[in-house]
Amino acid sequence: MTLPGRRATRTTDRYQSSTGESRDVQDVPAVVYIAGPVPGAPPRTSARPELAQRGEAFRPELVVVPVGATVSFPNGDPLFHNVFSYSRARRFDLGRYPKGETKTVVFDKPGYVKVLCEVHKWMRAGILVVENPFHAVVQESGRFQFDEVPAGRYRVVVETFDRRAQADVQIPEGGTATVTLAP
Repeated sequence: MTLPGRRATRTTDRYQSSTGESRDVQDVPAVVYIAGPVPGAPPRTSARPELAQRGEAFRPELVVVPVGATVSFPNGDPLFHNVFSYSRARRFDLGRYPKGETKTVVFDKPGYVKVLCEVHKWMRAGILVVENPFHAVVQESGRFQFDEVPAGRYRVVVETFDRRAQADVQIPEGGTATVTLAP
């Protein structure tokens, strides 16, 4: 499966950090996934993922979690952050909190959640909440691959922080399929 060329990027804004340095808006990688449940798919492991704030940035920039997962948001910076999202899949606002504090959010609906910091306008990250294990970060070449997907008809979605594209694909019994998406 491939995406045509390199994904489109928008012109980044520049902001000044608390140390006075110029900062670009944080880049979040593109992720591709099969939307919805996949009959016969292996169950997802339940780890305790985190989206930390370090160096006035979210680390990592993208987290993929199963529906029902709790994500931790530890503040490792010597200043306050206010982590929030207005996304349809999960709205939340953690309020301002200092270094050493950790807040948590349960993600109980599938979808892409855009995460921002109210204090630091350049900070952004993505949380993809999935119903199956078939997802991948899109490579620089635009390629991605899912192995051992059961035969059936699926909706394949590619998400970036700014764009979304989708296509339906039929995977034959014992076969492979190719899909091209344009974000």
